[in-house]
Amino acid sequence: MSEKRGQSGQEIEWVMIGMDPKLARKQGMPTQVPIPKTEFEGLAEKGLNIEQTRAWAKAFMAGEVGQNAAWRKKNNQLAAQLDAFVDKGPIWEKAQKAFQERDYAKAVATLKRITSMDADDHMAAFNMGSAQANTGDYPGALKSFKKVRDTFAGDPDFHTTVAHVHQQLKDDDSATNEFVLALEAKPDHQPALDGLEKLGVLVAIYENPHDAASLLYVRADSVGEYLTGVWAAEPRSVEYFLEQLNYHERDNRHDVALAAAEHAIKAAGDATNERAETARITALRALGRKDEALAAAEAYVAKHPGSAPGLVELARSLGELGRIDEGRAAIDKALEIDPGDQIALLARFWPRKTDDIIEVQKCLPSLQAFVEAHADSAGAWRSLARALLVVGRTDEAIPMLSKAVDLAPKDEDLRAELWTELRKQLRYQDIVDLAEKLGDMKDRDWKLRWNEAEAYLGLGKQMEARALFTALNADERLHVDIRKKAKRAVRQMEMPQGLQLSPPDPSKAPSA
Repeated sequence: MSEKRGQSGQEIEWVMIGMDPKLARKQGMPTQVPIPKTEFEGLAEKGLNIEQTRAWAKAFMAGEVGQNAAWRKKNNQLAAQLDAFVDKGPIWEKAQKAFQERDYAKAVATLKRITSMDADDHMAAFNMGSAQANTGDYPGALKSFKKVRDTFAGDPDFHTTVAHVHQQLKDDDSATNEFVLALEAKPDHQPALDGLEKLGVLVAIYENPHDAASLLYVRADSVGEYLTGVWAAEPRSVEYFLEQLNYHERDNRHDVALAAAEHAIKAAGDATNERAETARITALRALGRKDEALAAAEAYVAKHPGSAPGLVELARSLGELGRIDEGRAAIDKALEIDPGDQIALLARFWPRKTDDIIEVQKCLPSLQAFVEAHADSAGAWRSLARALLVVGRTDEAIPMLSKAVDLAPKDEDLRAELWTELRKQLRYQDIVDLAEKLGDMKDRDWKLRWNEAEAYLGLGKQMEARALFTALNADERLHVDIRKKAKRAVRQMEMPQGLQLSPPDPSKAPSA
């Protein structure tokens, strides 16, 4: 078909192309659209742009054919679709503006006008459901989504959107089903993976805690089974299993930590590994297997009576079973061997609620007397300093932490704790001075390096801070989460007001 354009005498020859009915509903388009023949050949390469298509439809309907009464009568359904498609244009613009302004109530009202004009515009209905969800009308949103479900079935974004509405209505089963449908359509759809992780269906883990590319999602009830298969793929060292142990223990995956500990024990053979043995006891207890934990602790202490960590685990296992006096005796024996064992000191002197200022204040005299009787123990001074920090006696606590560092200069975790407290007190120059005394920092504990970077940032020396955070991000020896935090720190510095960082809590930090 062809027609004259205006008074120029130039003809437009139109080609009417058919749209798949489902795709037409999904995009809010007519089932047939007019395309200038000159544009038709390049259409496969360019694709259909909705706004351009609307402009063509407007030109066609305003032209000779579109205004022809005989054509309109013969093609009344198509003519109505094209008229509505053109008329919806300005209303869609208002709806988009309402979304941009986050005026979702206005967006709902505007989109209702479109759906009343064209009941087959499922894109409008889908967007209306999203707007309704943003106003808190979750039942209304589900009704809108239900109307277009057949059209959008198999679209991962549709299923995740519906899932989020089910979550708001506390219907986790329906949300899970929608996330699963999204993954069936697109197995790597990140919003669905994140949603299932939040619901506890999947767990995000790193096969290699140093490699960001090793991130994968595993069913929560199959993490142990999956990882033991990975571990069995090739010979592994004790160090490898200890790293896996540290990683999964930190994230409270006690069953996986138990498996890693048992693999480490097996890999160590006759060279008993204290960390693996005691971690196995901890994991058993965390899994509620208290009798097994006690039996394992008793067996280990029988073979290694001089192990303070072993005695601590024995004490904790006894305590879990209500054998308090026996547990106290094991703690006392542990402190005879190592007066600085932090867990033993907590069990012996600290209250159950370690952040209760009044109760911690009550424990100070006995703890201080113990420390004075073991003045050469760095760990004892560390525990006392921690107690003083809880009750707000910071000026006394920091010198005690410094004294502890002098007694145990190779304990970098202890040194990092001191630097963290200095940073909290905004004593940035003190940290920089201490770092300079240590010399080359590149092989030091990451928490020390992080505090040094924070100190330079606090002093306004952004170039030095950026260099240190960048070095942390590039250090492949470190846990991937640490490297990601360092990368975020650099990005925050590059933002106009990006000076407020949230450094990781060393007590909850992943092991390097």
